[in-house]
Amino acid sequence: MKRPAKPSQQPQMNLPLLVVPATAVPGHKQKELALTLIEILISAVRRNELTSNAHGGRHERPEAHR
Repeated sequence: MKRPAKPSQQPQMNLPLLVVPATAVPGHKQKELALTLIEILISAVRRNELTSNAHGGRHERPEAHR
C-alpha cells in the first residue's frame, strides 16, 4: 500500500499576472510581420526536410486522428 505524498515543505508562490494593454500593429507593419512569419515557417520546413534526409530518408507522417 502506498503512502500519501507528503505536503511540500515550501509554500506555493502565487504571482500576479502582468496586465498589459493590447498593442495595435500598424497596417504596414502587419504585412511585414506576416511576410517574416512566412519566411520563418518556410525555413523551418526546409530545415526539417534536411534533417529528415540526413537521418536516412523521409519520416512517415502520423495518421490524422478521427
